[in-house]
Amino acid sequence: MPEPDRTRDDAPNSGRVQRASMLTQTLQVLVIDDAPDVRIYVRALLRKWGYEAVLASNGAEGLERMRQGGIRLVICDWMMDGMSGPEVCAAIRREDFGHYVYVMLLTGRTEDTDLVYGLDSGADDFVGKPFDAQVLRARLQVGVRILGLEETLAEQNRRLQEHHDELDRAYTQIQNDLAAAARIQRESLPVSDDSIAPLCAGWLFLPAAKISGDSFHFFPVSQEEVGFYHLDVSGHGIPAALLSTSLSRSLVPHTGVGTPAGDYLVPADFLTTLNHELCSPDGEVTNYATVVYGVLDKYTGEGRLASAGHPQPMLLRSDGSVESLTAGGLPVGMFEAAQYEAQRFRLYPGDRLITYSDGITDCFNADGQAFDIDHFQSLLVRHRHCTAAEMAEELRRSVTAWRGETEFEDDISVLVIERQAD
Repeated sequence: MPEPDRTRDDAPNSGRVQRASMLTQTLQVLVIDDAPDVRIYVRALLRKWGYEAVLASNGAEGLERMRQGGIRLVICDWMMDGMSGPEVCAAIRREDFGHYVYVMLLTGRTEDTDLVYGLDSGADDFVGKPFDAQVLRARLQVGVRILGLEETLAEQNRRLQEHHDELDRAYTQIQNDLAAAARIQRESLPVSDDSIAPLCAGWLFLPAAKISGDSFHFFPVSQEEVGFYHLDVSGHGIPAALLSTSLSRSLVPHTGVGTPAGDYLVPADFLTTLNHELCSPDGEVTNYATVVYGVLDKYTGEGRLASAGHPQPMLLRSDGSVESLTAGGLPVGMFEAAQYEAQRFRLYPGDRLITYSDGITDCFNADGQAFDIDHFQSLLVRHRHCTAAEMAEELRRSVTAWRGETEFEDDISVLVIERQAD
């Protein structure tokens, strides 16, 4: 028989148990014991301590009651007809109640092997028989604290999952927005070279991310001449892409803001005006861009271009020689007083004009070798008998193979304008 309850009724908080903050409702405790007097006595104690007692006379009855829900803590006798206490523990652990169930075994066994067996079966704690009511009460408090911690952890995990879901939704939205921005940006790139016939063109565009700071295009500026540009905005990501898209609109006739239409025929004046518009009134440089802008007569091959800090364009002659155009100046958007000068050039039949961003010459392979200007030029010379479009495709294959499986560190873009051989 259990020992009498020696808890003082007049002690502070007598008859109450300290609850974990998450256990806000009266805790249901299932008592499984085949001895009626023990069940009745434990029920009286539990009611006195503020618990709701649920009784079962054997393991099968106890498991069935647990399946009805609401049971968080179990007091189970070890020796019973039918299922033993350890067998009940094992059965509880096999069930999925949606929450943790704390199980205490009542037993007179004290051998280490018995206790190990009970713990291996799924018991959380033991109370020796005959038990002291004070000890049982203290053991119950331990169980309540553990259940409270488990509920606290579950709540924290729930909140973490909510935050994770929110972040996942935000990330998905960002990715969708970036994909939409990439589509919009690609719309500013060429889709055909029909507008500059009889010239033809090819191009390569390999952004380091979904959106890019690089842009290029070509377009008619008069009956005989076509304009072209190639730009590279400093930095990466959304700010660079936004400025690149904005500049792309300004670099095409009739879409610029405040740029006189006649400047499109005068590359140096055009870059001067563009630089003036980009420079911040307070003198602080946020983003700047390197730009090549030029005009080319599609019938005579006579051209002129100005450069604002951009890599030097190249003329690939039909005989395989390569010339660099040296026109230069500061990037636009840095200093309002920057000046630009135009350089004249000529494409003869079979010649090509190549503009590019520095992402291609700064592209490194797995061995740390750069796809430098010499490598770039030799590749152009090797494929000089290809069309402009075929040359761009060969460049794509070469630089992609050079980089390997690693993502590009910088945007890569190349524009090839060809005056076809007669």
